[in-house]
Amino acid sequence: MKTLLIWVSIIAFCSGCSSTQPSKVTESKPELSLDKKQLRTSFVGKWESTQPTKDGNSKHAVIERTADGRYVVEFKIFYPDKTLKYQSKEFGFWGVSGGVYFTMFRGWIENDNFSPANLNNAYYYDAYKIVSVLENQLSYENLSSGNKYIYKRVL
Repeated sequence: MKTLLIWVSIIAFCSGCSSTQPSKVTESKPELSLDKKQLRTSFVGKWESTQPTKDGNSKHAVIERTADGRYVVEFKIFYPDKTLKYQSKEFGFWGVSGGVYFTMFRGWIENDNFSPANLNNAYYYDAYKIVSVLENQLSYENLSSGNKYIYKRVL
């Protein structure tokens, strides 16, 4: 029994050693497949979303993404009686990679005043799991907050 315990311990120890070996990687980044190129391209354009908020209001957003990786989004929050509660316009950079949509917020415009973002603040970088991509609808989920967004193509 003691010998069996020693052998089990040796095997367990050795198998733990093998898992610390680095995995093999490619020497350079492989070319993107056509479907991955098309996934990114499908995000380009003007998109609109209106969704209820957890506070009982509604959030309306119009985002325009350009092929060169820039975006501008205008947010409006409306009270239940449809009066405007809040409005802002934000801009930054965006991208798609490996099933993830991401944004890098660079600043906002409120009441015609420009305010740059603090680029050292992690709050201004977001990643989203892409849930579905259709010709006229995008759906994605924020990996930090869990918020799920559905956008319909405008242009």
